[in-house]
Amino acid sequence: METGITNKFEKIYGEESDAIFRFCLIRVSSREQALDITQETFLRLWRSLFEKKEEIRNSRAFLFTVAHRLIIDWYRKKKSISLESIMHKEEGETEYEPVDEKTSDGFGLEAEGRYLLDKIGELSPTSRHPVYLRFVEGLSPEEIGKILGISANAASVRVNRGLSELRKKTGYNN
Repeated sequence: METGITNKFEKIYGEESDAIFRFCLIRVSSREQALDITQETFLRLWRSLFEKKEEIRNSRAFLFTVAHRLIIDWYRKKKSISLESIMHKEEGETEYEPVDEKTSDGFGLEAEGRYLLDKIGELSPTSRHPVYLRFVEGLSPEEIGKILGISANAASVRVNRGLSELRKKTGYNN
């Protein structure tokens, strides 16, 4: 029984760890913090599978939901940004810099991709997460709805509105 749970966990980790890390990295803009949140997300998956013996029907939705909530908690605990840190930021410096093969190879951050990710980051909060989850992570409206705690229809509407907003920001209105 325990080896079955271990194998299931390893399979889920292998399939989803990169996506969860990218999800966290985009939101917290710090590689170290993204790694911490990713680790905590998978620790909670392990506890649910092994300690609580819970059946998780959709592990992907479970992981994104946990990561989303951990990010919200992190922002609530985070102190405000000091004026010094803003002043020391170099001009043209981006909010995050993927520095290992795991994030740069699989994510394909070419110039246009980086540009679009920056523009997704400028969307309103109600549009930003649904657009990211739909087009970067490839989740369905049903999965997005579960993660954000809204209906699939509402998730679809937010994706469409966010896509319209993104087209306006990027000049791709045609």
